[in-house]
Amino acid sequence: MVHSQNNKSGLTLVAALMLIVFVAIAVSGVTFFIIQRLSSSVQDEVAMRCIYVATAGVHNALYWFRYHDLSDNGYFSLGETNIDANNFFVVGANAADLLMVNTSASSLTPTSGPSGQRYRNLVGLTIQSATDSQGPPVTIDRMIVSWDNSRKLQTIRINGNTLWTGNASTPANCNISDFQLDDDNPDIFNIDYLNFNGSMNGASISITFQMTDGSNKSVTVYPASANNVFTLKSTGKATGSNIYRTVQVDYNALTGKITNMDEISAEMLP
Repeated sequence: MVHSQNNKSGLTLVAALMLIVFVAIAVSGVTFFIIQRLSSSVQDEVAMRCIYVATAGVHNALYWFRYHDLSDNGYFSLGETNIDANNFFVVGANAADLLMVNTSASSLTPTSGPSGQRYRNLVGLTIQSATDSQGPPVTIDRMIVSWDNSRKLQTIRINGNTLWTGNASTPANCNISDFQLDDDNPDIFNIDYLNFNGSMNGASISITFQMTDGSNKSVTVYPASANNVFTLKSTGKATGSNIYRTVQVDYNALTGKITNMDEISAEMLP
């Protein structure tokens, strides 16, 4: 009888221990789940805050571009801006992003010669840097000019200087004399003309600008269009966290509208 009671007591003790172990495991699992959810919620909150901060950087840059645009010569500054002690954004871009090519007034001008050969000069294009703080400065290394007829490109002249001469078929890869745009209160420069050996009436002309930093921008420059776009990137960051978010925006200075805005996967801007 005593032996039976001892067995029952032992079984009860084992059951109690198993129950304690089970409860401990369950509590531990629930605690781990709660901690993970809380950690995930904190990371999600920080990530969302970084998006807001990056977007603030975009709108700050566009505000300053518009503010400086009172003389038709807008620009914004690159670099880091602190919002408060815990949040900051960094605005950056490569040289091609910052090159603005205004195609709204492009046209063909008549030159001397037979009427069928007269419209040989493409004029009315302007270029500008969108920032006052790029280093190294925004510099064009070469221009690849493409068109859709059998004419040949003979001259490229910018800001009063002939930067390239030749007799090239499309696409003409023109290693021009490097042209540097201002990085302090940026000026607007004229592409005086692109000269062809015959009439370009009815042609479509585009230019890929290759920059000294290796970046490039392709623009359809004729027929005329409402195009004068720059691109900027803004990274939002919270102090004390390794989380950041980068937003990229294309902005058309002629229409005053954002034409594209996306979050991009990229390293944090320096």
